[in-house]
Amino acid sequence: MQYPPRQPQYPTPINQPIPPSQQNQTKPPRQILIEEVRLYLGAGIIDLELDPEHYEFAVTAAFQRYRQRSGNAMQESFLFLDVQPDVADYILPDEVQEVRSVYRRSIGGTSGGAAIDPFALAFSNNVYLIQNPGGLGGSGSGMIATYDFAMQFQSLVGRMFGRDFLYIWDTSTKKLTLQRKLVAVETVALHIYNARPDSVLINDVYARPWLRDWALAVCKQIMGEARSKFGNIAGPQGGITLNGEALKTEAKAEMERLDNELTQFVDQHDGYPFIIG
Repeated sequence: MQYPPRQPQYPTPINQPIPPSQQNQTKPPRQILIEEVRLYLGAGIIDLELDPEHYEFAVTAAFQRYRQRSGNAMQESFLFLDVQPDVADYILPDEVQEVRSVYRRSIGGTSGGAAIDPFALAFSNNVYLIQNPGGLGGSGSGMIATYDFAMQFQSLVGRMFGRDFLYIWDTSTKKLTLQRKLVAVETVALHIYNARPDSVLINDVYARPWLRDWALAVCKQIMGEARSKFGNIAGPQGGITLNGEALKTEAKAEMERLDNELTQFVDQHDGYPFIIG
């Protein structure tokens, strides 16, 4: 069987221009968002009086507003912290926005050495004592109820005997102050909410339209403030009337609409939570 001759493969020239369909793939996500805002304002058709600094400010303002008012700007996670003896203050990373709870990891376990906890040992002993109530464990009946009792017991012991830490969290300085005197090195678990990076929010299908529209509204507001200084410009045909007030009105209405979307959870995929009252 004869095969047709293979066509020679030539390398792509280095100076070959990138196709327009692939140009956006080489730009940072933030720059792509700015380009979209410029196109919405009519860049390329009319001359805009905005500088690159204005677009950067508009996008930054959009991120700041979104992080202030939207729960979608944060994600729930856990952080493990190695606490030191006689040290109560700790500085957490800038990404941490809120600290929900601080847990002691050794409670309910059997760890020894410097991390030994007498309440944890007492809990373990009690669990072993109730593992086979009434001799029902051999047949397998009663084990689910026993496990449920053990979990309730662990929760009660944790609240009463030191599993949960009292703490003070300062959002601006990222300082966590533990209200307890520790005598040994120990690892505690922090239930936190940390900020989602800007690049992640830009690629979020729910957050991206909101960020773009808010940046667009900020740009309209800036242009409106600049154009409203002069009601019209004199010219040979009777002058030109500027639309500064109209731009400011549009920007205000757009911002009110976007704020209302955040209260209605339009930017989140979870929808309305269950509310009582």
